[in-house]
Amino acid sequence: MIQNSKDVCVFNALETAATEIKKRHLMTLFSEQPNRAHTYSLQFDSFYLDYSKQAINDNAFKALINFAQHQQLEAKRDAMFQGDKINHTEERSVLHTALRNSSQIISKFPDITKEIESTKVKMLNFVDSVRSQQHLGHTEKAITDVISIGIGGSFFGPKMLQSALVKNACNKIKVHYLANIDGDQIAHVLHNLNPETCLVVVASKSWTTAETQLNAQSVLKWFQDTLPQKQAIQKHWVALTAKPEQAQEFGIAEQMTFPMWDFVGGRYSVWSTIGLPLALSIGSKAFTQVLEGAASIDKHFLEAPLDKNMPVIMALLGYWQQEYFGLNNLMVLPYSHSLKSLPAYLQQLDMESNGKAVNSKGDNITNSGPILWGAEGTNCQHSFMQLFHQGKQSGMIDFILPAKGHDTYPEQHKLMVANCLAQAQALLQGKTLTQAKTELLDSGLNEEQAENLAKHKTMPGNTSSNMLIIDDITPHSMGALLALYEHKVFCQGILFDVNSFDQWGVELGKSLGKNLLISMNTGNIENLDPSTAKLLEYININ
Repeated sequence: MIQNSKDVCVFNALETAATEIKKRHLMTLFSEQPNRAHTYSLQFDSFYLDYSKQAINDNAFKALINFAQHQQLEAKRDAMFQGDKINHTEERSVLHTALRNSSQIISKFPDITKEIESTKVKMLNFVDSVRSQQHLGHTEKAITDVISIGIGGSFFGPKMLQSALVKNACNKIKVHYLANIDGDQIAHVLHNLNPETCLVVVASKSWTTAETQLNAQSVLKWFQDTLPQKQAIQKHWVALTAKPEQAQEFGIAEQMTFPMWDFVGGRYSVWSTIGLPLALSIGSKAFTQVLEGAASIDKHFLEAPLDKNMPVIMALLGYWQQEYFGLNNLMVLPYSHSLKSLPAYLQQLDMESNGKAVNSKGDNITNSGPILWGAEGTNCQHSFMQLFHQGKQSGMIDFILPAKGHDTYPEQHKLMVANCLAQAQALLQGKTLTQAKTELLDSGLNEEQAENLAKHKTMPGNTSSNMLIIDDITPHSMGALLALYEHKVFCQGILFDVNSFDQWGVELGKSLGKNLLISMNTGNIENLDPSTAKLLEYININ
């Protein structure tokens, strides 16, 4: 809400810039600024961000930077890194960045710093002992498979990074992720596995998550069918939790229990002990490089001026498109098979963080986070890209492209690059009716045929996009990529003035799910709404 003359100036500048930009096609902006591709691009670490295809000019960019300052983005960023309780609805600090560089909080939280570092050493030593076959199973056999049981943030991050870093994975250890409570997935994961060579990792901060507990009990029954000895679980089972006492009641040994902390939210937890399955797959050295990559972005985010700050710029562009151009969805298109799981990971990061209805004061708001979706290129070009080129709906677009491909297949990578750049180019420039008609006439069609068909081959273009080029897919660059989007989401939370670190909507669904489970077990449906009661009745009959 605009409250004073300073507010009026900041928002008037944004409105004026948006009105000015809307009168121009993106191609006109390139004509007006021949050096635009240089002006609106930024290189840092292993990334090159080209945002020259965005609907901005110098006036718009300056107005956006002023808006970031008006929202006190720098001060709020510093407050997060310093450990202030910026998650005000839960009275918690937000310290996931300290997991990749704990020195930033050592003066304020020396005990937490010490615990972070000792936990990291313990975890990576355990990883080395399993991978070197010093840690053996109950029957003295080497560990060949890891079953990782968790859900949400305890599942998405490690699995996505493992998929991206398959070149770094150890062939001697296979990691299997069990998140869904569908019995078919449990059967699929356990099929052909031998409990004697399995390590079971249970990730649950509260140790009460219903899905995780149910799956853990199912795997425990499978495990004890082969290894019923009480002490066997202490060689094969690991707990990642903030409730170590409950894990030990379950039967997991104290030395096989690794802590989680309240100051780390699930969707920001891959940097913590939640990354253990990933580390077992790629090794302690590569996992450390993931942390170092994230830390490099943290440093850039903290030190770079706003107009040269990559996550800040990406956040401002998203705010600009959503607030002033009416775009409510973000399509993330990684042109890399290694990054095929990235859109799903970012869905949780972005939508669970900023999908809010009220601002920090509790007032209703119009916009917050976007709907996020996407798929790997070039597969997506035969689905929703048609709609973006010629349909009436539009959205924000992030193309992500590795500059380096697989050494064995250079021609495939050249074609991948060509396709990615061509899609962004087509969205930018489109095809006019005159261009379409000329092409058809040149192909041999007569005037009438060309006139009729040209209308179907016209594309408006003028669709903004970002192009993020990554030098190569490595542990360092993947850590940096995730941290880049983390900070972008945080910045957009500041711009929209929402708390990016609570998730009460998720909590409501969990609470209702528990009540429904009781109704299913007891048959008592009197307190349910008529629709839900009827659905349960139908399911129970069938």
